[in-house]
Amino acid sequence: MILCSEDTKTNINTLPNSNIFNTVGKQHVPIPSNEKTTTMEQIPFGQYIFQRVITAGTKSIFGVPGDFNLPLLEYLYEPTLIKQGLRWIGNCNELNSAYACDGFSRYSNKIGVLITTYGVGELSAMNGIAGAFAENVKILHIVGVARELDSRPGSSNANKNIHHLIPNLKDSNFVGPNHKVYYEMIKDKISCSSEWIDDINIACDQVDKVIKDIYKYSKPGYIFVPVDFVNKLVNITNLINEPEITMEMCISRPSLSTISEITDLICKWIYHSKTPGLIGDVLVDRYGANKMLNDFIDKTEVWNFSTVNGKSIINESNKNYMGLYNGQEGASCVIERFLQCDLILNFGLDINEINHGHYTFNYKPGANLIEFHPDYIRFVDGSTNEEKIFKDVNFIFIMEELLNSLNKDQLNFQYDPNVKGYSSQEVYSNVIDTNPKEQAITVDYLSKTLPNLFNPGDVCVSETGSIYFAIRDMVFPNQFKYMAQGFYLSIGTALPAALGIGIAMQDYPRCHITDDSIPLDYNPRLILLEGDGAAQMTVQEMTSMIRYQVPIELFIWNNDGYTVERAICGPTRSYNDIMPWNWTKLFDAFGDIEGKYTINTLIDTKTKLVGKFKQLKNKQERNIIELMEVKLGVLDYPKQLHYMVTAANAKQRLEKLEDESSS
Repeated sequence: MILCSEDTKTNINTLPNSNIFNTVGKQHVPIPSNEKTTTMEQIPFGQYIFQRVITAGTKSIFGVPGDFNLPLLEYLYEPTLIKQGLRWIGNCNELNSAYACDGFSRYSNKIGVLITTYGVGELSAMNGIAGAFAENVKILHIVGVARELDSRPGSSNANKNIHHLIPNLKDSNFVGPNHKVYYEMIKDKISCSSEWIDDINIACDQVDKVIKDIYKYSKPGYIFVPVDFVNKLVNITNLINEPEITMEMCISRPSLSTISEITDLICKWIYHSKTPGLIGDVLVDRYGANKMLNDFIDKTEVWNFSTVNGKSIINESNKNYMGLYNGQEGASCVIERFLQCDLILNFGLDINEINHGHYTFNYKPGANLIEFHPDYIRFVDGSTNEEKIFKDVNFIFIMEELLNSLNKDQLNFQYDPNVKGYSSQEVYSNVIDTNPKEQAITVDYLSKTLPNLFNPGDVCVSETGSIYFAIRDMVFPNQFKYMAQGFYLSIGTALPAALGIGIAMQDYPRCHITDDSIPLDYNPRLILLEGDGAAQMTVQEMTSMIRYQVPIELFIWNNDGYTVERAICGPTRSYNDIMPWNWTKLFDAFGDIEGKYTINTLIDTKTKLVGKFKQLKNKQERNIIELMEVKLGVLDYPKQLHYMVTAANAKQRLEKLEDESSS
């Protein structure tokens, strides 16, 4: 499993000589090293939380201050924590904080940590957390809540309507509110693990449990911390017995016999296959297995395909990359290749309507299928429809063994020699510039030229806008990292997520680069592809990019409103309109008054676009924020979006007919 190489590791076992926990009021007894123990050494609980976050691999904390989290935030400035790299990234609002955490985790594969206050803060962040849950992103949401006394049944304060809480519907003047109402909203719904801290004796165990569950399930978790608990002293036993928490230690390893049985069966099916196909899906990335998957592709030279949510996980410059498969909503040339495969190896699959082309995935008649999932390995015999499933087996352990045990000499692939690796020109070759002298930028022209902007090793995040759909059929260079919210599709996510990605790139430089093909002196670029309508929702975080010195190339595709929605319904309706902004003037208002940190450019012709792409691609110094406002047509959107809308509408009509006939 490949994780970032810049992990922060605190050697707690060097105590008592270490001054890591040099805190007033602590008690100390000698600790024997290299063995598990119980100790009387104590630190404040607030400090424990941040020390544990650091030992779980995270350095930057996102959020917004509020009265119920202020005492916890004070521990951010503990000198020993600062020395280990801990820092606060304050955001303009809690929703943006959640989006930023999402981006931070997507890039680093660490846990994005978010701190909000009771009710007003945590509810604002909820949409961002829900999106992270839907897309398997690791976020720890720490909520500062009212003091423990207020929520204790029978206490003098139990019936008080305290601020940030919602009163009861009836008799609110006599019966106090449910102090855990927000906890109950999220528990087991948008959280894989939720702990309300109400017993200081087990508080450290609760924190550790949530962090381990986040790594295990790759989904958000919550800790609710009463405002008066952060100063209470706790033992550091857990930090000594488990000096760090990593993903590997949080996932149960199957028995050797189970791993061997599964791997042997996979090898058997591969050896009997003439035309196997491999799909690289999003959970490969979430469980840190990108390098293993690409090593497997290089070793076997198997035909390989990406999915919508798995794009860029596979090195798309490999000679056997056959394009993005999205069922009947994908490119016909990719579908033709996919339907030649007699065995499909689907790694890290995540099944949903967007990722599976509104459930139009088809296979060659009689083709076998092997699904590699964090919870199971599933075999489906295409000739008999019989299936065998191994539950409670995470696919990363099978991938490790498969990579080691597969004998390349026993492969007997017989692909059609006339089929070559996929090229995006297959999709765009029929796009003819009917008027070469016309300088207006069209989406088709942008789709053909945008790949020229990218260098190997660059990082790109795309908004859920019209251009997002064209990106599917582009071919990315080697070690290129692409991120987008492809399933939950909350418009406005990408801009604050890009901030989080930029912070992660500062904390874990070149984390996404897994081989030596990218020169060590190359500083990967961060590129944001943003729609004007989406940007208006979360634009405040552009000021945070200045504040935290996040270099970025920010493209605003200005098509005067919600063009992605116009493609679905109401192309000329006012509800899809927005107020026009002067985008190139924003950074002045957002803090760069003297223009020291930002550059703004209006691009309204093809010549300007090509020139800017070339300049950015070859630029040596990348320590500034560049905003490019690119003018596009109001109703100009990619044909891929048209295909998706058409397919979705056809599916709805079919379902309606089926419902009418059944009734």
